[in-house]
Amino acid sequence: MTDLHALPPAAGLSYARAMPGMSSGLSAADRGWPRCRPRTPRFAGGLLGLVVIGACTLSACGGTSSARTNPNPAAIRISLATSVESSAGSWAVAPMGHLDQPLNTFWQLFFRPAGAELWSDRASALAVATNGGLAISSNGRSLAVGIRPTNLLDYSPLIATSNARTWLAAGPIGPLADHPDALALSATGGALALVGAGGGDQVLASPGALSGWRTLVTSHQLAGSKAGHTCGVTSITAVGYLGSDELVGAACRRAGVVGIFLERQGGWRLVGPGVPAPLAASRAEVLGMQSTTAGLCSLARLTGRRSTDLVTACASGSATHWRLAPAFAVTGPDNVLSLGPAGGSGMFALISGTGPVERLEALDVVDMRWTRLPSPPKGTTTVAFGPSGSVDALAAGVTVCAVWRLAAGASHWERTQQIQVAIQFGSSG
Repeated sequence: MTDLHALPPAAGLSYARAMPGMSSGLSAADRGWPRCRPRTPRFAGGLLGLVVIGACTLSACGGTSSARTNPNPAAIRISLATSVESSAGSWAVAPMGHLDQPLNTFWQLFFRPAGAELWSDRASALAVATNGGLAISSNGRSLAVGIRPTNLLDYSPLIATSNARTWLAAGPIGPLADHPDALALSATGGALALVGAGGGDQVLASPGALSGWRTLVTSHQLAGSKAGHTCGVTSITAVGYLGSDELVGAACRRAGVVGIFLERQGGWRLVGPGVPAPLAASRAEVLGMQSTTAGLCSLARLTGRRSTDLVTACASGSATHWRLAPAFAVTGPDNVLSLGPAGGSGMFALISGTGPVERLEALDVVDMRWTRLPSPPKGTTTVAFGPSGSVDALAAGVTVCAVWRLAAGASHWERTQQIQVAIQFGSSG
């Protein structure tokens, strides 16, 4: 992201210095920033003064906040675990620790350099407690990471890198929403962020360098628009780009409508794809919007009286022309464990089911069909597709992350690595 070079060097930069002339797009009442002394997590390092001390500079005092505790990870509808690609290499996020204890759940950032075989843990570069989860996005060149609020952290720090060595701070912004695609980067350096504020959702837009944020739309504004009435917007669930177009995904109350919206001439247009006729009575929720080398793909869950189906649509040149993949049903306790890009031009969905192993599906945007790959090892949190056609599965445990590889054309996964992650339990209490 070339605009990142407009930021001052990370060394010596604090959020207090980064804020003048910037707006988070939120009112003071909506920001909900902490007014108490932040507690320093013992596992954090690197940019500790950058994030934690900067947070103290910006703090103002206060009472409780709904963003202070991390929801039980088991209750997340679609997990924040995912993987993305940048020119520097592959990135993945996964929760580790004691997942039934919010303050002892630590989201880790893993990195595999381009052309390399092994992964490493880069969570220390975030320099702030990660119990609330991580949102990551890449425009192919740079990676942006947003840290969700937890405990005494009531807002979201943002950092970015283009080389996996130097991290630049930007922001902070209001609390990032608990959705995997709450953060998006465009190829031209712009950014979108979905934050929760004042009891509703807001989409913030930055022209570049993750700075100069303004409010693009709120859930109330979108729901009150003509296009929003057609959908019956209940909440905003994802943000993304198709070229330079800013897209907003939502959950719809009205049946048979996929809530993807595009702003044009000061108004909002409903541009989401149609749904297959047999699912016309189902209500749709956009789970994610993934940028690919061929454009943008969206995944929506359609919930009917007797079935739940996943519907994928991809667009290349225009957000009004979508190609649909055949829907596939998910049953019972099925849940989307992870969603991300597959080989640049497609996307993957990792789904839990009634059996002991997960279901891994990969979408080929050429023929718009899902292909089921061999089930990854038990406990897989997310997967990452390599340039050679191989797939790595990350099975993150309490303090150990095992990496398994499926070679191109192979039918069996082979264990290739074990990463010991130093987690100090109780450090965020």
